[in-house]
Amino acid sequence: MLKTPIEQVERVARIYHSNQDASRALGITTQAFSRLCRQNSIETPYARMLRRRQRIPHR
Repeated sequence: MLKTPIEQVERVARIYHSNQDASRALGITTQAFSRLCRQNSIETPYARMLRRRQRIPHR
């Protein structure tokens, strides 16, 4: 099994808008992508979306 470079995981997590798209770009499962991000303190696209949603006040 080949290891995915952390720099590549960080870049994909920034570029894509969903965990599913990011994991597909890396060729790994969504669970593996989420685990890699959690283990390396990388903000996932899903976590970024939740953070941004909290900043925006509801009307």
